[in-house]
Amino acid sequence: MSQTTLPARRESASAAPAFGWVDLAVIVLVVIWGTNFVVVKAAVAQMRPLAFTALRFTLAALVLLSLVALNRLSLRRARADLWRLALLGLVGNMLYQPLFILGLTRTTAGNSSIILAAAPMIVAVEAHFLGTERLRPRAWLGVLLAFGGLALVIVGGGRRLSLSSTTLAGDLLTLGAAFLWATYTVMSRPLVVRLPPLVVTTVSLLFSLPALLLLAAPSFAAQDWGAVTFPGWGGLAYSGLLAIGLGYAIWGKGVQRLGGPRTSVYANLAPVVAALTGVIFLGDHIGLLQAAGMACVLGGVVLTRLRG
Repeated sequence: MSQTTLPARRESASAAPAFGWVDLAVIVLVVIWGTNFVVVKAAVAQMRPLAFTALRFTLAALVLLSLVALNRLSLRRARADLWRLALLGLVGNMLYQPLFILGLTRTTAGNSSIILAAAPMIVAVEAHFLGTERLRPRAWLGVLLAFGGLALVIVGGGRRLSLSSTTLAGDLLTLGAAFLWATYTVMSRPLVVRLPPLVVTTVSLLFSLPALLLLAAPSFAAQDWGAVTFPGWGGLAYSGLLAIGLGYAIWGKGVQRLGGPRTSVYANLAPVVAALTGVIFLGDHIGLLQAAGMACVLGGVVLTRLRG
């Protein structure tokens, strides 16, 4: 390799790829995740949180294994990276998911939304300092603009950060979940570059599934399954099959093609989707502050995804 090729390689590593089908798939995922927040809240009102988490990951594993079979992929391709995939499963599944669910049940919707909104910024900071990805100044501006716009959407919708002793445990759990999801995204980048994202996602989930089932065993025993209604089972199916199973597959592909920071900034669109869903189906109204916040979020996503 000649020395003259090195600057060009560093330049291409920081440039954004063209907008394409992967971006559209991540946007569809954001729509799913934007509604999943309400679905999870309703489902865990009928099921114990850890039992719900273990069951939806079991459904997600079935989805991922089916996608692996349909794409004729071999999980044996991951043999050289088994310990890295086990660590990825520990961070992104075994630790993140219980913290997310338990945090969600112990704090307010507003607190959870604002805290989790910091995840894309954490991804960008971790990726920058670990040297896995370098964002240009314009992309950094986009990440910050999207976060600021999201704060306006949340506050304009009547949700505010409420600091009190009653929500402190949930707030800390949710903050830990945000850091874990960011770390999962950054850790997965080197793996999905050299392995198919479906293989990475499936193997890491299969590593963590037995531990999740073991952790949830007391909740399974204590759960009154007869009290779970059809909407509760429907929420479990929606969350397990779409938000986790299909969602993790799309997220892995996004990290592979777009990079961690550029994929994660799309997550800031989820509350925008939730607000628009409320307007369409619930007759909610969008105030001036929310409208301004939505414009900032969209502007931030565009800035982050611009090429050149």
